[in-house]
Amino acid sequence: MRVDTDKTRRRPSLVRLFKERTHPKDIALILTFPVILTLVHQLPLELRESLVFDYTDPTLLTAFTSSFVHLETGHLFTNVFLYFLVVPVLYILGVVSGSRRQFHVFVITVLVAFPPVLSYMNLAITRSSVTFGSSGIVMAFAGCLPLALADYFESEFGIGPVDTFAPMMFITSVGLISVLSVQSVIPENSTVLVGTAGLILVVLLTILLYVISAYKQENDVRSKLRSSAEATGYFELIIVTGFLFVTILLVAFPVDPTTEGGILNLYEHFVGYSLGFIASFTTVELTRRIERRDVFS
Repeated sequence: MRVDTDKTRRRPSLVRLFKERTHPKDIALILTFPVILTLVHQLPLELRESLVFDYTDPTLLTAFTSSFVHLETGHLFTNVFLYFLVVPVLYILGVVSGSRRQFHVFVITVLVAFPPVLSYMNLAITRSSVTFGSSGIVMAFAGCLPLALADYFESEFGIGPVDTFAPMMFITSVGLISVLSVQSVIPENSTVLVGTAGLILVVLLTILLYVISAYKQENDVRSKLRSSAEATGYFELIIVTGFLFVTILLVAFPVDPTTEGGILNLYEHFVGYSLGFIASFTTVELTRRIERRDVFS
């Protein structure tokens, strides 16, 4: 008689698991931001222009509203499209890993607290200009991908701990961002070339450390890989998330940041991405430490 254990129990397919754990309120939460952006875009152009954040005349109101304002439909479409690439994947990772509440808290925090923070952090670079658009908010959501993916690896494949792999993936991504950003500065400059080579080396070493750490957990990982292979969707989710992760960084930090309408605000993209990771990772780690203390006290 065969005993059904954790190692032999077949997992449900990812689609089935998603259907069982998804709630209408989750979908409503995901749609909130795009709906707000669309409604704001219906306002008269003059009113939208008055809601952008002016570096020479900053106000708390425009610091908040500027992240929801787009003056051109193409700009709005791009940010909404990127949002729908990132956030649903974050949600699926959270649902599978059992972190739905964590997803709710992060989405609400980003939408409420991040707009004014991103706007005022732009004042660190003095210039006579304005900023608007939701790309910084979208990058904040992208900043949560390393944590969500690390949580998924630990819960589904036993590769962890999260507090090691999440920072490793973030550092790796920052190395890639640095390499991409450096290329926009006179690539013929020898200093730039040496710096780029050093950044690439850091990225490769970080990946190597990640692989070595995963290899040490080889036995447990193999058993979980076998059980995951019997169900559809688990490996595919890793591939989709990895591809999305790299694509978002390539789009947000292009080698040439100039566009027809001006220059991409790479600084805000980076700040949004970094704050997204730092806020989500710090919150999760503090919550876990408090829960452990309550358990053992």
